[in-house]
Amino acid sequence: MRDDDGPAYRYLGDNAGDGQFSSPSGRVTRRASNESYSSAPDPDTQRRGSMSEEEERQRRASIKAIMADQSITPLERRRSIQFLMDGRRNSLGGGSQCTVIDDKKLPYSATTTAVPAAGALFGPQRRMSSLEASKRAELSRPHCEHYQRNCSIVAPCCGATFGCRICHDDCPVLPPLLHDYRQKTDTHHQGGGRRKYQRSSSMPTSFSGMSEPQHHTIDRFAVTEVICRFCYLRQSSKTNRCLGCNTQFGEYHCAICNLWMSKEERPYHCPDCGFCRVGGAENFRHCHDCGMCIDKSLFREHNCKVGKYMSNCPVCQEDLFSSRSASHEMPCGHAIHWHCFRDLAAHDSRCPVCKKTAETHERMLPTWNAMAMGIALQPVPPDLAKAVTIVCNDCEKSEENRAWHFLGVQCRHCQSFNTVVERIAMVGPQAHEFLMVADPHPLHLEAQQQQAQQQQQQTNQRRYRRI
Repeated sequence: MRDDDGPAYRYLGDNAGDGQFSSPSGRVTRRASNESYSSAPDPDTQRRGSMSEEEERQRRASIKAIMADQSITPLERRRSIQFLMDGRRNSLGGGSQCTVIDDKKLPYSATTTAVPAAGALFGPQRRMSSLEASKRAELSRPHCEHYQRNCSIVAPCCGATFGCRICHDDCPVLPPLLHDYRQKTDTHHQGGGRRKYQRSSSMPTSFSGMSEPQHHTIDRFAVTEVICRFCYLRQSSKTNRCLGCNTQFGEYHCAICNLWMSKEERPYHCPDCGFCRVGGAENFRHCHDCGMCIDKSLFREHNCKVGKYMSNCPVCQEDLFSSRSASHEMPCGHAIHWHCFRDLAAHDSRCPVCKKTAETHERMLPTWNAMAMGIALQPVPPDLAKAVTIVCNDCEKSEENRAWHFLGVQCRHCQSFNTVVERIAMVGPQAHEFLMVADPHPLHLEAQQQQAQQQQQQTNQRRYRRI
């Protein structure tokens, strides 16, 4: 390796605890087994923040040195650069599972100030085998926290190793797409069946200059290779047992979706949806109009609408059909994520699409009665009175000559307060006098009802005396 101001050093060791470096003078320097090659602190206490300019400059120089080394194959060059990219994610401190890297398990630290030359690490004398490369790639990433499985997938888009497709999509920084994946052509084999990948562009050297399309999503159906977490054998994804150690990858395996997971959530593959869902196939029934698996207990009563789940959530704009979050059907028929619905209900009770009430009439009736009581206790002064025409968003009926109130105007047909003022007919004292007859205040109506009841009681008492 080479420092900025010092001579070149050649890497002689292979283990992280007792590696050797040789200077140009031939002197061999050995580091103690309890020392780390990285000048960075322990990952648990490492600073979580953005990369400094010095670290970014060092990584840029290391990547350029690897890309310029012609003594290694493109596959080895790509893997060595991937180790540096893993260290970048660790320095960034991303929130996904793939961002926490154990530097002690790497052949060298990605945050060190001096990185061994690519030719010394992957030279002809110490060339890694396919099994060793798979083991290094697997050790550089922790196990998946989304699924209980004993294998890791190899992303067909960028060639990196991840615990699952969610770990790939949640990773803040990804390697560039492979050249053959961009062109959507079959990969060619050279030299004993070794797959050759070519980059359409060099690896990025600055995160600030990285374009947004660089962060891509994985195609779950295009995964063809997995790596066992016990023997680190790279093999086909169409199996549930390791070909090397016979380890079972998962209790449930779907060869179509390339999914391995436990059976606690009762997964099943829906041929109509095209991928796996959870909850048990016996509890759901696929609706071909809605395009979604519906709970059998709600299937007959659900509001069927063509392509209802083929749209995005009106709040977070995420695809409802392939989302891992539970969906909720509102009384109006529109679908929304359940967690988005809870956030929406905290400050609004209307559908973001059609403005109808997002809750049922039975659940909203106590709230509407409380609002009516508040209006009765706070009459509008005569100078601010307004006679308006309203339209109800729930029943879609119009009413004229209604008394305006700042808390809302209640619909007489469905008792809803989800109304909109369409037109103002009168204002001021004239409107107040007109509304005393056309739309009397609830307090006046209550007083009139009490007076009528008293008159009825007096009439009954007179009749009783005559008898």
